[in-house]
Parts: sequence; C-alpha cells; structure tokens
Amino acid sequence: MAILDYGDLLINGKVEAYEGAIKIEAGSKTRKVIPQINGSKIITTDISSNVSKITIKIRVTPASNDKYDALYNNGDNNTITYRDKNFSGCSLEVLPEREDLGTVDYVFYGDPAV
Repeated sequence: MAILDYGDLLINGKVEAYEGAIKIEAGSKTRKVIPQINGSKIITTDISSNVSKITIKIRVTPASNDKYDALYNNGDNNTITYRDKNFSGCSLEVLPEREDLGTVDYVFYGDPAV
C-alpha cells in the first residue's frame, strides 16, 4: 500500500496513491566510436537512450481514470517525484486497458532523475 503520509510519490506536485512497488529504469548516455580510414577515431555520445522509464501500479476507479486521462492529454509536461528524485518531461505514451477495481501499470517515459 502507498505511504500517503510522507508523500512518497508526487505527480505534478500532488501526492499519488499506488499499489505495490514503483519500478524505475534509468537510461544512460552511450558512447559510440566511429573508426575512419587513414584517420583517428571519432567518439560521439548518443543521448537517445538517456530516457527513464517509470512504472506505477494504480487501482482503477472512475477518479483515477479521469486523473490519468488528464496526464495522458498533458503530453510530456508531467513531473514525477519519487523519494526526492525528480523526473521531468514525463509522458504517458499508452493508456492501458482498464477494468473497475483492478490494477493497471501506467508507464511514463521522461528525462533522467535530477
């Protein structure tokens, strides 16, 4: 069960109740080495893999449906704070199939934790 007293999870500054554990997969920059004929190597940084994936399990109710529909419509303007780590620019890319009183996983993609 979520810890509401301490504000463990905040989405756009509001405390959010959740079920179970929150899964966070942090992306990272990757280095690419491009060899050249008769020249030195070129080393570049690929930042396309530097994206965090935050999975939140939520109990389905009409109120939670409305809330997550609004987050979906908000695009990438969502900020998730989990245990003093901020993930900005988060977007909810897919709305899962929802059944009353069941639990669903909402998956957000956003900038790495700061």
